[in-house]
Amino acid sequence: MKLFTAIALTCALFAAPAVANDLSTATAEQVRQADIAFARRSGEVGFAKAFREYVDEGEGLLYGMDGPPAVGARAVYEALGGDATPGMTVDWTPTQAWGSKGGDMGVTVGTWRRTPKDPSRPVRTGRYVTVWRLTAKGEWKALVDIGEADALPAPPAPTATP
Repeated sequence: MKLFTAIALTCALFAAPAVANDLSTATAEQVRQADIAFARRSGEVGFAKAFREYVDEGEGLLYGMDGPPAVGARAVYEALGGDATPGMTVDWTPTQAWGSKGGDMGVTVGTWRRTPKDPSRPVRTGRYVTVWRLTAKGEWKALVDIGEADALPAPPAPTATP
């Protein structure tokens, strides 16, 4: 529930009418494109390696794992399995984006789908929010990434036997 509250608060902050004049559709499109490229890269090299490339090297935070967030691209990479053969694919799509008028910060939200390579394990879905920051090199890096899984379907109720 805390995770959902953080997502809602971030979205409300960027969507609030009081800051509407401080938003930029051009910056929003840039972070949306960065998010799409990030997802594409995950399909090419795997989830952990894509995160290592797209998360801010020193300050990037990954929430949604057990325990405290992983901090920095290297720690995020290790938390997601590092060089181990991925046991799943993760796909995601941004559904909304906001960007600062200053052109250096943005937020994307969207949906994700995790498909295990082991067919006996369930496919999972969920939502995410990513806060992006433009680096001095002109690259968009994820400063904060928060994911939340949808609830698993309830198991079928046992049938009564006469």
